[in-house]
Amino acid sequence: MGEEPTKAEYLLRLRLKVEQHIETYVYQFPSGMIGNPWSDARIKQGLEQFKRSLVEPYWEEVEIRDTFDQVSMAVAPRRQCAVVADDGEGMLLLFDPVEGSFVLAQREAHGLITFGVRGDAVGCFLAR
Repeated sequence: MGEEPTKAEYLLRLRLKVEQHIETYVYQFPSGMIGNPWSDARIKQGLEQFKRSLVEPYWEEVEIRDTFDQVSMAVAPRRQCAVVADDGEGMLLLFDPVEGSFVLAQREAHGLITFGVRGDAVGCFLAR
């Protein structure tokens, strides 16, 4: 059996996975969707901004406020997530190892808070 990766190896693999997601991203706008599809230029611009926003992943404690129940709690659950991108305007893309998904978080005065935008790395980042 293989050994568990170290924390540093885990973060490196995560960074490589995100870079691969950016490089292989294919925008799809299913028929029947409400709204208008994004232009190729908008997608390209978003992917370029994502690349510029990548950081060396690091762990940070995050307040989870994804559901109506969590939003209404006086004290929300907290967990360690890996920060993978920071747009420089208060929005960060994290990887939540408990949920196994990427999630957007906003930097507030008292720390990072999620707000229910979860999914693939590129889709979450472009949803900011």
